[in-house]
Amino acid sequence: MTDLRDEGGTPIVNFGGNVSFTPRHRYAPRSEAEVLEVLDRHAGGAIRVMASMHSWSDDVVCDDVIVDLWHFDRVAVETRDGEIWATVGAGCVLGDALARIRAAAGATLPTIGAVKVQRMAGVISTATHGSGHSSLSHHVSALRVAAYDPDTGRAKVFEFSGGEELRAARCALGALGVILEVRLRCVPEYLVAETLVRRATLDEVLADEASFPLQQFVLVPYLWAFVVFQRRALGSAATARPSWWRVVHRLYALLGVDVVLHLLVKLLVGIGRAGWIRRFYRSVFIHLAWRDRTVIDRSDRILTLHHELWKHLELEMFVPASRLADAVALVRHVTASFDGSAGAPDPGVEAALARIGMLDELRRCAGSYTHHYPIFFRRVLPDDALISMTAGATEPHYTISLFCYREPRTAFYQFAGFVARALNRLYGACPHWGKYFPLDFVDLDARYPRLEEFRAICRRYDARGTFRNAYVARVLGFSRDDATRAA
Repeated sequence: MTDLRDEGGTPIVNFGGNVSFTPRHRYAPRSEAEVLEVLDRHAGGAIRVMASMHSWSDDVVCDDVIVDLWHFDRVAVETRDGEIWATVGAGCVLGDALARIRAAAGATLPTIGAVKVQRMAGVISTATHGSGHSSLSHHVSALRVAAYDPDTGRAKVFEFSGGEELRAARCALGALGVILEVRLRCVPEYLVAETLVRRATLDEVLADEASFPLQQFVLVPYLWAFVVFQRRALGSAATARPSWWRVVHRLYALLGVDVVLHLLVKLLVGIGRAGWIRRFYRSVFIHLAWRDRTVIDRSDRILTLHHELWKHLELEMFVPASRLADAVALVRHVTASFDGSAGAPDPGVEAALARIGMLDELRRCAGSYTHHYPIFFRRVLPDDALISMTAGATEPHYTISLFCYREPRTAFYQFAGFVARALNRLYGACPHWGKYFPLDFVDLDARYPRLEEFRAICRRYDARGTFRNAYVARVLGFSRDDATRAA
């Protein structure tokens, strides 16, 4: 046996501060052999993998064994048949992986999320996504995973590189085993042109989408106008030229948006006056946006933000594109109603809420919460996976993100929970697995028709349910025995 240090008994707290727990055992293995040793030593217990903790769901919570893979940070880049491939260790931070792939081959990943602080295991396990593409999980061609041999019950390393096992492993919430490394096809590093514009209606926003397939947009609360990040990919970074504005833009994005804007939001939240928050978004916020000026820069710089600088909580709901207009109307009306500033009711939204028995609840919540941050929207294409948020979808989905910078968060939980339930019951929306998750399996069963197939694959490589915690049992619908054991 190797000399594995057990550092259990130390509290673990996530980035948002809403999840904390103290595992009895905590290991940081340095090799695959040590991972297998941990799995055999604690077979039949409960084992979860800790990534960067940049998550708001209970996906990592485990009172028994935590495995920290930060030593698994290898990045290997190779060219085969004219294509660039990267093999990335599960513990590698996304930003480091991007830098090393760029240095080795002048390439990048086919899509990235809004921040670069997650580790690869977390990125893949919860199907992290950007805007205008499928999630990064969709692009994974193979994974090395430590799980249990179905014949012997002993820990073993498996390579999933095709078929339903690969589709299951592409987004498995840690329920299929311990991801050790992933392999992805890369693309040549490219530039992105971005222009911020203001639009009055959703129709105007979507009318430009064909020309700007990477765009994302925000709905400004209480002003109820849109600010659109119109984005399109340009040529290879080796041939296209970035704009000279890019350095100024980086400083503006970091200081003006990531620092000054968030300081103002924190100040307004701290003061706690709803009227001031409304006036800020109606009269000030729109002038902070660097509008109608095109900036060209490297994709990883344009497509990412620095939301990790400020502790917050996020709910992100996935809505089918065909129901986006209805969903936007609902979110707008519910946000104004919770604030107590709805004015004339939206008869269509109120009729829809009445049909699902939630209208009276909304009226009781009037004036209980003033939302204090722009509402973000991103477009995500279908994934070739079993349970990622757009798995098997027949149309693109739009994500709707609600951010909270206020503590305590009791009022936000009520607001976000209402929005999540309403969007789910009316439009089949589902939350992001790694973000605030107020729904249960009964709300999601119809949305994920291949869940039973996914559960069967998990049981094949983990018959004792060692990799399942209470969160996995709650949201994925494992049996009562599984849920009891996971708890």
